[in-house]
Amino acid sequence: MWGQVRGLTPALTPIRNIMINLKHPRLYLVYAGIILIVLAIVGIFTFKIVKPKILAIITPTPSTVILQVPFSTQAPNNNWSRNEDCEETSITMANAFLTGTTEDKIPVDAAQQSIDNLKSWEQKNLGYNANTGSGATTKMAEGAFNLKVNQIQNFTEADLKTALENKTPILLPIDAQILGNTQYANGGPLYHMIVIRGFKGDTFIVNDPGTDNGDGNEYPFSVLQKASADWSNTKQAIDFTRKIALIISK
Repeated sequence: MWGQVRGLTPALTPIRNIMINLKHPRLYLVYAGIILIVLAIVGIFTFKIVKPKILAIITPTPSTVILQVPFSTQAPNNNWSRNEDCEETSITMANAFLTGTTEDKIPVDAAQQSIDNLKSWEQKNLGYNANTGSGATTKMAEGAFNLKVNQIQNFTEADLKTALENKTPILLPIDAQILGNTQYANGGPLYHMIVIRGFKGDTFIVNDPGTDNGDGNEYPFSVLQKASADWSNTKQAIDFTRKIALIISK
């Protein structure tokens, strides 16, 4: 028996020492079994923690992901006068994708109805329906359409790509004037919201409800990150210190 114990591998030396000091040597099998079970449990938990990191290293990020998020302007009926419906329209586009809409563009009547419903929800539950920041937009998406919203502060390029790989569109509050989009009237709105729906290499693809030509606009991450800013309803001002991406899912 003890010849077998002395033959244990160095990794099991602590077990051997325990067995030698036992008053009842025959119990060594019980103690050894308990220790081996503990080691196995530790190994399993360690593997569960390490496995995702290993997969992230060995699984390459695809070079292109494009979600077919249907487009609508924030003025489906072409009424741009004092129009501040970018948040409602962004939620409408994300919700249409997540509920299986396959059209390239949301029908005018359906888009306008959704926007109007969201504005009514805001007025009833928030007390206002213009310039909703990330917090209010989150409440609107969750409360009106039962969507799930994951807020990522100080998001990275990898954060956005991971969300898109998971087939979840992204709402991004921004200062649109920083985008430099020549399609905007008067340089674009100071506070705005767009939908990020894909990427090709380092370029991101967005649906921008603020222009008739906003379907599939492209910007590098650096521009989106610089433009990113939240709206403070308390201060009635844009806040560049809060850079938040809203990951939308069902």
